[in-house]
Amino acid sequence: MSAAAILALFAFALLAQEPAANHDAILQHAIALQQAGDLDGAIRAYRDYLAVEPDSLQARSNLGAALARAGRYEEAIAEYGAGLQKSPDNPALLLNLGLAYYKTGRYPEAAARFERGISLSPQFKDQVTLLLAACYNNLGRYKDAVALLAPLEKDKGGDAGFDYIYGTALIGGGDEAAATAVMNRILSHGDSPEVYLLRGTLELAAHDRDRARADLEKAIALNPRLPGAHARYGELLLAVGDGERARAAFAQELALDPDEFTSNLNMGVLAKEDQAYVEARRYLERALKTRPNDGGVRYQLANVDLATGNLEPARQALEALTKESPEFAEAHASLATVYYRMNRSADGDRERAISEKLMEQRDALQTGTRPR
Repeated sequence: MSAAAILALFAFALLAQEPAANHDAILQHAIALQQAGDLDGAIRAYRDYLAVEPDSLQARSNLGAALARAGRYEEAIAEYGAGLQKSPDNPALLLNLGLAYYKTGRYPEAAARFERGISLSPQFKDQVTLLLAACYNNLGRYKDAVALLAPLEKDKGGDAGFDYIYGTALIGGGDEAAATAVMNRILSHGDSPEVYLLRGTLELAAHDRDRARADLEKAIALNPRLPGAHARYGELLLAVGDGERARAAFAQELALDPDEFTSNLNMGVLAKEDQAYVEARRYLERALKTRPNDGGVRYQLANVDLATGNLEPARQALEALTKESPEFAEAHASLATVYYRMNRSADGDRERAISEKLMEQRDALQTGTRPR
Protein backbone atom coordinates (compact mmCIF):
# COMPACT_ATOMS: atom_id res chain seq x y z
CA MET A 1 0.00 0.00 0.00
CA SER A 2 1.39 3.44 -0.90
CA ALA A 3 2.00 6.15 1.69
CA ALA A 4 -0.77 8.21 0.07
CA ALA A 5 -3.23 5.36 0.50
CA ILE A 6 -2.21 4.87 4.12
CA LEU A 7 -2.71 8.59 4.71
CA ALA A 8 -6.17 8.62 3.13
CA LEU A 9 -7.38 5.62 5.11
CA PHE A 10 -6.06 7.03 8.34
CA ALA A 11 -7.73 10.40 7.87
CA PHE A 12 -11.05 8.67 7.10
CA ALA A 13 -10.74 6.46 10.16
CA LEU A 14 -10.21 9.43 12.43
CA LEU A 15 -13.18 11.28 11.00
CA ALA A 16 -15.35 8.26 11.62
CA GLN A 17 -14.39 8.14 15.30
CA GLU A 18 -16.60 11.09 16.17
CA PRO A 19 -20.15 10.68 14.83
CA ALA A 20 -22.48 13.62 14.86
CA ALA A 21 -24.07 14.20 18.23
CA ASN A 22 -25.87 17.45 17.40
CA HIS A 23 -28.90 17.02 15.10
CA ASP A 24 -29.04 20.64 14.09
CA ALA A 25 -30.14 20.88 10.45
CA ILE A 26 -27.17 22.99 9.36
CA LEU A 27 -24.68 20.56 10.84
CA GLN A 28 -26.45 17.56 9.34
CA HIS A 29 -26.47 19.32 5.98
CA ALA A 30 -22.72 19.99 6.26
CA ILE A 31 -22.04 16.33 7.08
CA ALA A 32 -24.18 15.18 4.15
CA LEU A 33 -22.32 17.50 1.78
CA GLN A 34 -18.97 16.24 3.06
CA GLN A 35 -19.99 12.61 2.66
CA ALA A 36 -21.18 13.36 -0.88
CA GLY A 37 -17.80 14.87 -1.74
CA ASP A 38 -19.03 18.47 -2.01
CA LEU A 39 -16.16 19.86 0.03
CA ASP A 40 -16.68 23.54 -0.81
CA GLY A 41 -20.33 23.30 0.18
CA ALA A 42 -19.48 21.40 3.35
CA ILE A 43 -16.84 23.97 4.34
CA ARG A 44 -19.36 26.81 3.93
CA ALA A 45 -21.99 24.92 5.90
CA TYR A 46 -19.63 24.05 8.75
CA ARG A 47 -18.56 27.68 8.98
CA ASP A 48 -22.19 28.78 9.04
CA TYR A 49 -22.83 26.35 11.89
CA LEU A 50 -19.71 27.41 13.82
CA ALA A 51 -20.78 31.03 13.57
CA VAL A 52 -23.63 30.19 15.97
CA GLU A 53 -22.06 27.16 17.75
CA PRO A 54 -18.33 28.05 18.00
CA ASP A 55 -17.67 25.46 20.71
CA SER A 56 -18.71 22.42 18.65
CA LEU A 57 -15.68 20.14 18.52
CA GLN A 58 -17.37 17.84 16.02
CA ALA A 59 -18.03 20.67 13.56
CA ARG A 60 -14.54 22.09 14.09
CA SER A 61 -12.90 18.70 13.52
CA ASN A 62 -15.06 17.91 10.48
CA LEU A 63 -14.31 21.34 9.02
CA GLY A 64 -10.61 20.68 9.46
CA ALA A 65 -10.97 17.32 7.72
CA ALA A 66 -12.90 18.87 4.81
CA LEU A 67 -10.27 21.59 4.41
CA ALA A 68 -7.48 19.00 4.49
CA ARG A 69 -9.21 16.87 1.85
CA ALA A 70 -9.50 20.01 -0.29
CA GLY A 71 -5.74 20.56 0.06
CA ARG A 72 -6.21 23.68 2.22
CA TYR A 73 -3.87 22.44 4.91
CA GLU A 74 -2.98 25.73 6.57
CA GLU A 75 -6.68 26.47 7.11
CA ALA A 76 -7.14 22.93 8.42
CA ILE A 77 -4.27 23.43 10.86
CA ALA A 78 -5.95 26.60 12.15
CA GLU A 79 -9.27 24.79 12.70
CA TYR A 80 -7.67 21.85 14.50
CA GLY A 81 -5.70 24.30 16.63
CA ALA A 82 -8.89 26.12 17.57
CA GLY A 83 -10.48 22.81 18.55
CA LEU A 84 -7.48 21.86 20.68
CA GLN A 85 -7.78 25.13 22.60
CA LYS A 86 -11.13 23.82 23.79
CA SER A 87 -10.00 20.19 24.19
CA PRO A 88 -6.18 19.99 24.44
CA ASP A 89 -6.09 16.22 24.95
CA ASN A 90 -8.48 15.24 22.17
CA PRO A 91 -6.62 12.44 20.34
CA ALA A 92 -8.63 12.67 17.10
CA LEU A 93 -7.87 16.38 16.81
CA LEU A 94 -4.20 15.79 17.65
CA LEU A 95 -3.82 13.06 15.06
CA ASN A 96 -5.68 14.95 12.36
CA LEU A 97 -3.50 17.98 13.10
CA GLY A 98 -0.49 15.71 12.77
CA LEU A 99 -1.76 14.61 9.35
CA ALA A 100 -2.10 18.21 8.20
CA TYR A 101 1.41 19.03 9.39
CA TYR A 102 2.70 15.90 7.65
CA LYS A 103 1.15 16.92 4.34
CA THR A 104 2.80 20.36 4.55
CA GLY A 105 6.23 18.88 5.28
CA ARG A 106 6.31 20.10 8.88
CA TYR A 107 7.62 16.83 10.22
CA PRO A 108 8.71 17.96 13.73
CA GLU A 109 5.20 19.27 14.41
CA ALA A 110 3.59 16.20 12.86
CA ALA A 111 5.70 13.78 14.90
CA ALA A 112 4.94 15.63 18.14
CA ARG A 113 1.17 15.42 17.53
CA PHE A 114 1.30 11.77 16.51
CA GLU A 115 3.32 10.91 19.62
CA ARG A 116 0.94 12.80 21.88
CA GLY A 117 -2.16 11.38 20.21
CA ILE A 118 -1.14 7.74 20.54
CA SER A 119 0.04 8.29 24.11
CA LEU A 120 -3.49 9.40 24.94
CA SER A 121 -5.22 6.73 22.82
CA PRO A 122 -2.99 3.71 22.17
CA GLN A 123 -5.73 2.15 20.03
CA PHE A 124 -4.67 4.57 17.26
CA LYS A 125 -1.08 3.32 17.28
CA ASP A 126 -1.51 0.80 14.48
CA GLN A 127 -3.02 3.47 12.23
CA VAL A 128 -0.36 6.09 12.89
CA THR A 129 2.81 3.99 13.17
CA LEU A 130 3.92 4.17 9.53
CA LEU A 131 3.27 7.90 9.37
CA LEU A 132 5.24 8.49 12.56
CA ALA A 133 8.09 6.36 11.23
CA ALA A 134 8.02 8.33 7.97
CA CYS A 135 8.29 11.53 10.03
CA TYR A 136 11.29 10.09 11.85
CA ASN A 137 12.94 9.21 8.53
CA ASN A 138 12.40 12.72 7.21
CA LEU A 139 13.86 14.14 10.42
CA GLY A 140 16.93 11.91 10.18
CA ARG A 141 15.80 10.05 13.30
CA TYR A 142 16.40 6.69 11.65
CA LYS A 143 17.10 4.75 14.82
CA ASP A 144 13.79 5.95 16.29
CA ALA A 145 12.02 4.73 13.15
CA VAL A 146 13.75 1.36 13.38
CA ALA A 147 12.83 1.03 17.06
CA LEU A 148 9.21 1.79 16.19
CA LEU A 149 8.99 -0.62 13.25
CA ALA A 150 11.26 -3.54 14.21
CA PRO A 151 8.72 -5.11 16.61
CA LEU A 152 6.17 -5.10 13.77
CA GLU A 153 8.33 -6.76 11.13
CA LYS A 154 7.10 -10.27 11.92
CA ASP A 155 3.49 -9.30 11.21
CA LYS A 156 3.94 -6.47 8.72
CA GLY A 157 6.96 -7.68 6.74
CA GLY A 158 5.92 -8.21 3.14
CA ASP A 159 3.62 -5.20 3.06
CA ALA A 160 5.14 -2.86 0.48
CA GLY A 161 4.46 0.34 2.42
CA PHE A 162 5.91 -1.06 5.63
CA ASP A 163 8.98 -2.56 3.94
CA TYR A 164 9.83 0.64 2.09
CA ILE A 165 9.66 2.86 5.18
CA TYR A 166 11.46 0.25 7.30
CA GLY A 167 14.14 -0.29 4.66
CA THR A 168 14.72 3.46 4.43
CA ALA A 169 15.12 3.63 8.21
CA LEU A 170 17.57 0.72 8.23
CA ILE A 171 19.70 2.30 5.51
CA GLY A 172 19.70 5.66 7.32
CA GLY A 173 20.63 3.94 10.55
CA GLY A 174 23.54 2.14 8.91
CA ASP A 175 22.22 -1.42 9.18
CA GLU A 176 22.97 -2.44 5.61
CA ALA A 177 22.54 -6.19 6.18
CA ALA A 178 19.02 -5.80 7.55
CA ALA A 179 18.18 -3.27 4.84
CA THR A 180 19.32 -5.74 2.17
CA ALA A 181 17.05 -8.42 3.65
CA VAL A 182 14.07 -6.05 3.48
CA MET A 183 15.01 -5.04 -0.05
CA ASN A 184 15.16 -8.67 -1.14
CA ARG A 185 11.73 -9.21 0.39
CA ILE A 186 10.37 -6.37 -1.77
CA LEU A 187 12.11 -7.84 -4.81
CA SER A 188 10.38 -11.17 -4.25
CA HIS A 189 7.16 -9.45 -5.33
CA GLY A 190 8.75 -8.22 -8.57
CA ASP A 191 10.65 -5.14 -9.67
CA SER A 192 9.53 -1.80 -8.29
CA PRO A 193 10.92 1.75 -8.33
CA GLU A 194 11.08 1.64 -4.52
CA VAL A 195 13.47 -1.31 -4.47
CA TYR A 196 15.71 0.28 -7.10
CA LEU A 197 15.83 3.41 -4.95
CA LEU A 198 16.68 1.43 -1.81
CA ARG A 199 19.36 -0.57 -3.59
CA GLY A 200 20.79 2.52 -5.25
CA THR A 201 20.97 4.24 -1.87
CA LEU A 202 22.84 1.27 -0.40
CA GLU A 203 25.24 1.21 -3.35
CA LEU A 204 25.82 4.94 -3.08
CA ALA A 205 26.71 4.55 0.61
CA ALA A 206 29.16 1.78 -0.37
CA HIS A 207 30.73 4.04 -3.07
CA ASP A 208 29.64 1.61 -5.80
CA ARG A 209 28.74 4.50 -8.05
CA ASP A 210 28.25 2.68 -11.35
CA ARG A 211 25.67 0.32 -9.89
CA ALA A 212 24.10 3.14 -7.89
CA ARG A 213 23.69 5.18 -11.06
CA ALA A 214 22.04 2.29 -12.90
CA ASP A 215 19.58 1.58 -10.09
CA LEU A 216 18.71 5.21 -9.39
CA GLU A 217 18.15 5.92 -13.08
CA LYS A 218 15.90 2.85 -13.24
CA ALA A 219 13.91 4.04 -10.23
CA ILE A 220 13.37 7.45 -11.82
CA ALA A 221 12.46 5.92 -15.18
CA LEU A 222 9.82 3.71 -13.54
CA ASN A 223 8.41 6.51 -11.36
CA PRO A 224 9.67 10.07 -11.99
CA ARG A 225 7.68 11.25 -8.96
CA LEU A 226 9.11 8.74 -6.48
CA PRO A 227 9.94 10.69 -3.30
CA GLY A 228 13.69 10.89 -2.70
CA ALA A 229 14.81 9.41 -6.02
CA HIS A 230 15.97 12.66 -7.61
CA ALA A 231 17.66 13.67 -4.34
CA ARG A 232 19.69 10.47 -4.20
CA TYR A 233 20.56 10.85 -7.88
CA GLY A 234 21.69 14.40 -7.20
CA GLU A 235 23.97 13.15 -4.43
CA LEU A 236 25.47 10.63 -6.86
CA LEU A 237 26.07 13.32 -9.47
CA LEU A 238 27.77 15.52 -6.87
CA ALA A 239 29.98 12.61 -5.84
CA VAL A 240 31.22 12.22 -9.44
CA GLY A 241 31.75 15.95 -9.88
CA ASP A 242 28.79 16.74 -12.11
CA GLY A 243 27.52 19.78 -10.25
CA GLU A 244 25.26 21.18 -12.93
CA ARG A 245 23.30 17.96 -13.42
CA ALA A 246 23.18 17.57 -9.64
CA ARG A 247 21.50 20.97 -9.39
CA ALA A 248 18.94 19.87 -11.96
CA ALA A 249 18.23 16.67 -10.02
CA PHE A 250 17.81 18.53 -6.72
CA ALA A 251 15.54 21.06 -8.44
CA GLN A 252 13.38 18.20 -9.75
CA GLU A 253 13.09 16.80 -6.22
CA LEU A 254 12.12 20.18 -4.82
CA ALA A 255 9.49 20.60 -7.53
CA LEU A 256 7.86 17.48 -6.08
CA ASP A 257 8.52 18.30 -2.43
CA PRO A 258 9.73 21.83 -1.61
CA ASP A 259 10.70 20.69 1.90
CA GLU A 260 12.89 17.70 0.95
CA PHE A 261 15.89 17.94 3.26
CA THR A 262 18.81 16.63 1.18
CA SER A 263 17.98 18.73 -1.86
CA ASN A 264 17.56 21.94 0.13
CA LEU A 265 20.83 21.33 1.96
CA ASN A 266 22.81 20.63 -1.19
CA MET A 267 21.25 23.47 -3.17
CA GLY A 268 22.15 25.75 -0.27
CA VAL A 269 25.75 24.54 -0.25
CA LEU A 270 26.03 24.93 -4.04
CA ALA A 271 24.59 28.44 -3.88
CA LYS A 272 27.02 29.33 -1.09
CA GLU A 273 29.92 28.11 -3.21
CA ASP A 274 28.65 30.42 -5.98
CA GLN A 275 28.54 33.27 -3.43
CA ALA A 276 24.78 33.54 -3.98
CA TYR A 277 24.27 34.01 -0.27
CA VAL A 278 20.63 35.12 -0.25
CA GLU A 279 19.68 32.05 -2.26
CA ALA A 280 21.88 29.85 -0.08
CA ARG A 281 20.23 31.08 3.09
CA ARG A 282 16.75 30.43 1.67
CA TYR A 283 17.56 26.80 0.88
CA LEU A 284 19.38 26.20 4.14
CA GLU A 285 16.65 27.71 6.28
CA ARG A 286 14.11 25.46 4.56
CA ALA A 287 16.34 22.46 5.31
CA LEU A 288 16.60 23.58 8.93
CA LYS A 289 12.81 23.80 9.15
CA THR A 290 12.67 20.09 8.31
CA ARG A 291 15.47 19.12 10.72
CA PRO A 292 15.69 21.92 13.27
CA ASN A 293 18.73 20.61 15.15
CA ASP A 294 20.79 19.35 12.22
CA GLY A 295 24.41 20.26 12.85
CA GLY A 296 25.39 20.21 9.19
CA VAL A 297 22.76 22.77 8.22
CA ARG A 298 23.58 25.00 11.18
CA TYR A 299 27.25 24.83 10.20
CA GLN A 300 26.46 25.89 6.63
CA LEU A 301 24.27 28.77 7.83
CA ALA A 302 27.07 29.90 10.14
CA ASN A 303 29.42 29.93 7.16
CA VAL A 304 26.94 32.04 5.22
CA ASP A 305 26.98 34.50 8.13
CA LEU A 306 30.79 34.38 8.15
CA ALA A 307 30.98 35.03 4.41
CA THR A 308 28.59 37.98 4.64
CA GLY A 309 30.32 39.58 7.63
CA ASN A 310 27.72 38.67 10.25
CA LEU A 311 30.38 37.61 12.70
CA GLU A 312 28.43 37.61 15.96
CA PRO A 313 25.68 35.16 14.86
CA ALA A 314 28.38 33.04 13.20
CA ARG A 315 30.36 32.97 16.44
CA GLN A 316 27.35 32.00 18.52
CA ALA A 317 26.31 29.22 16.15
CA LEU A 318 29.82 27.77 15.81
CA GLU A 319 30.51 27.90 19.53
CA ALA A 320 27.27 26.00 20.14
CA LEU A 321 28.20 23.42 17.49
CA THR A 322 31.69 22.82 18.84
CA LYS A 323 30.28 22.46 22.34
CA GLU A 324 27.67 19.94 21.20
CA SER A 325 30.05 18.10 18.83
CA PRO A 326 33.64 18.58 20.05
CA GLU A 327 35.00 16.42 17.18
CA PHE A 328 33.45 18.59 14.45
CA ALA A 329 36.76 19.66 12.93
CA GLU A 330 35.31 21.94 10.25
CA ALA A 331 33.28 23.86 12.83
CA HIS A 332 36.46 24.47 14.86
CA ALA A 333 38.21 25.71 11.70
CA SER A 334 35.38 28.11 10.84
CA LEU A 335 35.26 29.32 14.44
CA ALA A 336 39.00 30.04 14.27
CA THR A 337 38.36 32.24 11.22
CA VAL A 338 35.59 34.08 13.06
CA TYR A 339 37.88 34.73 16.03
CA TYR A 340 40.67 36.02 13.81
CA ARG A 341 38.27 38.43 12.12
CA MET A 342 37.10 39.59 15.54
CA ASN A 343 40.74 40.21 16.52
CA ARG A 344 40.70 37.38 19.07
CA SER A 345 43.97 35.84 17.94
CA ALA A 346 44.53 33.61 20.97
CA ASP A 347 41.08 32.07 20.61
CA GLY A 348 41.66 31.67 16.88
CA ASP A 349 44.98 29.90 17.45
CA ARG A 350 43.33 27.53 19.93
CA GLU A 351 40.48 26.60 17.58
CA ARG A 352 42.83 26.18 14.62
CA ALA A 353 45.04 23.83 16.64
CA ILE A 354 42.01 21.78 17.69
CA SER A 355 40.81 21.58 14.09
CA GLU A 356 44.19 20.51 12.76
CA LYS A 357 44.53 17.81 15.41
CA LEU A 358 41.04 16.44 14.69
CA MET A 359 41.68 16.37 10.95
CA GLU A 360 44.99 14.60 11.49
CA GLN A 361 43.24 11.98 13.62
CA ARG A 362 40.55 11.54 10.95
CA ASP A 363 43.16 11.11 8.21
CA ALA A 364 45.01 8.56 10.32
CA LEU A 365 41.85 6.50 10.79
CA GLN A 366 41.17 6.52 7.06
CA THR A 367 44.72 5.55 6.08
CA GLY A 368 45.44 3.22 8.97
CA THR A 369 48.44 5.25 10.18
CA ARG A 370 49.09 6.65 13.62
CA PRO A 371 48.55 10.36 14.22
CA ARG A 372 51.61 12.28 15.26
